[in-house]
Amino acid sequence: MIRPAALLLVFALLGAAAPSPAPSATPVPEQAARAHWAVAGADPVVQALLDRGLLMLYAFDVGEARVAYAAALARDPQLALAYWGEAEAETIDINTPQSDDGDVRGAAAIAVARHHLADAGTTERLLVDAIAQRYDRGTKAQRFARYADTLSAWTRDHRDDPNLLTVAAYAIWNAEDSLLDAHGAPTAKAQEILADLDDALRLEPTNLGAHHLRIHLLERLGRAADAVPDALALASYTYPPGASHLIHMPGHIWTRIGDYTALIDDNERAVANDVTWFAQGNGPGQQYMQTYHDHDVDFVLYGLTTIGRNDDARAFAANEDRTMQAKVALRLHDAAGLLRFAPFAGTLGWAIAAARAGDVATAKREQRELVPDAAGIALVDAALAQRAGDEPARVAAYAKAYALTKSDAPGDPKDRWATPIGEGYGAALLAAGQPAAAETVFAAELMRFPNDPHLEWGLAEARAAQGKDDAAPRAAYRAHWKGTRDLTLADLG
Repeated sequence: MIRPAALLLVFALLGAAAPSPAPSATPVPEQAARAHWAVAGADPVVQALLDRGLLMLYAFDVGEARVAYAAALARDPQLALAYWGEAEAETIDINTPQSDDGDVRGAAAIAVARHHLADAGTTERLLVDAIAQRYDRGTKAQRFARYADTLSAWTRDHRDDPNLLTVAAYAIWNAEDSLLDAHGAPTAKAQEILADLDDALRLEPTNLGAHHLRIHLLERLGRAADAVPDALALASYTYPPGASHLIHMPGHIWTRIGDYTALIDDNERAVANDVTWFAQGNGPGQQYMQTYHDHDVDFVLYGLTTIGRNDDARAFAANEDRTMQAKVALRLHDAAGLLRFAPFAGTLGWAIAAARAGDVATAKREQRELVPDAAGIALVDAALAQRAGDEPARVAAYAKAYALTKSDAPGDPKDRWATPIGEGYGAALLAAGQPAAAETVFAAELMRFPNDPHLEWGLAEARAAQGKDDAAPRAAYRAHWKGTRDLTLADLG
């Protein structure tokens, strides 16, 4: 099932007239997600454990992947693939590919694996030999580069194993500082990653790891629309507890094409998966996924507040920690609500909240904690200027923050969603009597975040202030806004 917002973006990119936005229809998952990497001679129980380990690697629940591979080795200590899996668990997560404790665990796994290669197949031996270089001597950059280069050399001539192609793509990603060149074009390595993932999916269209990384890559390259099929694929499965990150991943694309209903639905499913998982215990898998839980919640709250379902956002945040409740209050400019959560010291949110409340001393103190975050510091200055009624200073502060962040890709899910920078900058320009400049900012932000009613309302107001036709952005705002009252300038930023 293709979601309507996905079709809208396709129409827009093709230059065709897009139909009016329609509510998203989230497909009901009909099949269970699975991962599989066959090992010759493995009994069914061992193979199932290996497959669970692989699924959890692809879901970035690397704590649970270690548990699954250890259980497989307890039944069969000769499994080279399981030793590789234990080491890969300290490597595959592109957000946290390395830690000191992980280096110790991974090196230990590979040291043991060396003694169990006699009966290993060609692929298993390759994987162990390759990842051993990631745990050898040298800097982090050198070690990760050696691992990536070894797999890359192999896949140049061997393109018949979808999992190996996918693992190679992750290894290359973790070895690269940038996937875009000085002109914003994909680097040769970015193109290699995409080719590996595309070939993996031709061989195995259901490969979860390939869909996962392809979403990250195409988002990073500014080609989110090309990853709609990957997002739809990941959204179409049911998942075991612990795999919430795969449920969450389509949200990265829905934010980029403006399908907020899909964004909310998928990440509510991810949060529900987390809740079930955490209720089962507090093992390595649960502990690791705690690091991703707030990310799932962030996406839900971002979606709800963007389209004006503010009561739903408050109710959802009520089941989470104080930080999430404070984020909603900050996004909704709810000063009284923020006071209930004070202080959440050391955060940008608390500095801005204090500035909005007129507590200059606290705002300045917390602002000093933000060094070297220049954009965050500028946002506090903007809040202080707004409170003081100094519109030129507010515009100047937002201009600085915007210049530092407007080219960020991807902005996750939207740069500082509780205090959105572009939206706030446009609002500051409007308040300062600069509607033409505000129009430019709102239009640019809508290119990054389509169908955002806050931005559409701002664009309509900016055009109206210049005597321009505001019918199109006004109609778009009416179609997308689900709030119980209309937006005002005070609601933006």
